Amino acid sequence: MNSFSFTKLGRQTVRTSTDGRYSAHDALAALGVRERARADALLAELGLGAGHHDFGDEAGPEPTLTDTDVATLAFALTTPEARRWREKARDLLAGYLAGDVHLAAEIAERNPDAEKRRWLSARLESTEARKRFMSTVARHGGEGDIFRQVSSLSNRSVLNMNSAAFRRERGVRDTRDGMTASELMRLTYLETASAQAIEAHGAHGNDAILDLHRRNADNERKVWRAALGQAS
Repeated sequence: MNSFSFTKLGRQTVRTSTDGRYSAHDALAALGVRERARADALLAELGLGAGHHDFGDEAGPEPTLTDTDVATLAFALTTPEARRWREKARDLLAGYLAGDVHLAAEIAERNPDAEKRRWLSARLESTEARKRFMSTVARHGGEGDIFRQVSSLSNRSVLNMNSAAFRRERGVRDTRDGMTASELMRLTYLETASAQAIEAHGAHGNDAILDLHRRNADNERKVWRAALGQAS
């Protein structure tokens, strides 16, 4: 099967298989290695290009590269094109360390999966909701273990299990990284509602805050279950 799409690597267009692997010859050409014989020798030397895909050439299935393979080549080669990639990598690392949100936006726009972009949006909203919620708890006299307690209650309410069990089940180190977009949106709704309720009712101190948050969590679950019942 020779179905494929195209991906921009720097200034070049590279054929890409349906499972996201690049034509090794196209990728090497983008990195300044255009002779097939030299390209094949490099792949053999570095142990790359084990996968194959039929891109429609007369030669048949061609070796393919992953994103990590392309990065490996960019740091191994001495071509002008590879040097430009290393300069780009330096700039990307500097942007990452500086928390440059434009870098995050560029990466998100590059991803063709609309559901993954939706997930990222929900992830960011959830993070901001958590910050606002915790800030509200602190302003209203919350102290000590209350921050862990409300966080645990939020996660357990949405996930139906504690955070540690959830991370093990989905194989993530950060609870939010393992959540779906829907779960993140539920968490955002719950913690935003609790922050607003704390302000509106003037709740003060650990007991009052935890009691109010528990009631909001119960209400959120009921609303969610009702919505699921109507949708089924």
